[in-house]
Amino acid sequence: MATPDSSPWWDEPAAPPRPRAVPTGNARGEGRTTNKTSTRVGGGFNPSLNLTVTEKGGGASTAGRQAASPGAGGGKIPGSDFMSNEDIRSFCEHLRKESRNRATERAMDADHLEAVLRAIPDLSGSLGGSRARARRVTRWLKKVAAAEKAIQKYSASVYATFEREYDSELRKIGKGKRTPRTQSVRNQFGWR
Repeated sequence: MATPDSSPWWDEPAAPPRPRAVPTGNARGEGRTTNKTSTRVGGGFNPSLNLTVTEKGGGASTAGRQAASPGAGGGKIPGSDFMSNEDIRSFCEHLRKESRNRATERAMDADHLEAVLRAIPDLSGSLGGSRARARRVTRWLKKVAAAEKAIQKYSASVYATFEREYDSELRKIGKGKRTPRTQSVRNQFGWR
């Protein structure tokens, strides 16, 4: 019901119509610039998030060409030449770090998916059945996360085994770990 000091909803102006075409470039012709500002409401801490995205040079068609060509910008895994022990170490370290990130993401994805699927009741309306269905579905995603965890472990083992197996050869050519020769503990502390 409208009060005397406020106008009814049908008297309020309508929102402007939404644009039907994608914006093309700004006034200077430098590509498309998108500004999005969102304010989160709730809680005692209300930060605002400002995000500016600028596309230059043709948008998705350029990105597609770069991804299709194998030698284009940064697609090479560090150390994949395997020409020295430093290459092998950097390869194993890169593999371990990447799998750690993927394992964490997949585990979080599995938990999120399970939480979403638990809220959907089964055909009988039982939430107990929906929990069981959610576990059956997300079991496979949890196995993916466990496999990524295994990749972490095995990639660390690759370099440790390499060092153990090739340590003597690496010392001969001067690229292995050099352990300084120390005096015995007795002589170091002046014991008799």
